[in-house]
Amino acid sequence: MSDEIDIYEQYGPATHEVTSGVWNTWGALDPHVIGHLVNPSFMGGPRWPALRQAHVISRRDDALLVASDGLADPMTWNDAEPSNGFEVEVYGIGERFDGDDTMGVAAHWLGRTVMTLSNTVASHGIVFGRQLAHWGTLTIGLGGIGVPGAYEEKYVDGEGNVVAILGLDDAEIPSSADGPLSAIRLVNAKLLTVAEADFCVQSGTGQQEAREELGRRFAEQGGVLRSWLDRESVV
Repeated sequence: MSDEIDIYEQYGPATHEVTSGVWNTWGALDPHVIGHLVNPSFMGGPRWPALRQAHVISRRDDALLVASDGLADPMTWNDAEPSNGFEVEVYGIGERFDGDDTMGVAAHWLGRTVMTLSNTVASHGIVFGRQLAHWGTLTIGLGGIGVPGAYEEKYVDGEGNVVAILGLDDAEIPSSADGPLSAIRLVNAKLLTVAEADFCVQSGTGQQEAREELGRRFAEQGGVLRSWLDRESVV
């Protein structure tokens, strides 16, 4: 990789216009972002395409969206054409809550889910999007999310992790956006109950088929892309 600053200056504004347009169409995009005083990549964390690690917040009256902002920043490669970074941005949708300003969202389970997932994606780089394209959906375990105590039994497994299913699609949010250099996959993360996560592993139909079945059940339930802690488990 080389010349990240030059290509970011050239294509970064157009990239932000594309992704911000999606989040601002869904709700009201907050002008403030969740950022870091010291870039985590300078302290051993995963490297994002343009070394810019941020998360944005969009709000509706009844829902809150948190999304990565930087995984699709323009970058060059030594062995391929320039692209919109890792060609993905990840997001989650949850309920509004008291104190859901920038700092409140950063400390909330939804914000922590998306931020943890973002760094996991960054550690896999361009391979993540290719794996998702191949399998359709993926499941991932995430630790340290801080689900409220009243919901721990429902969502947190014996090892202290939650599981999210990645890549569900619904008309509420487009599945991709056309970046100036390449398409950007917009990847939803939906929190699974422990029973739903176990179903993916123990259903006997194979994990891919189990994830597809969950997707069908979520479509019947409604709110496919939303992580409501109070929703009924579909398993």
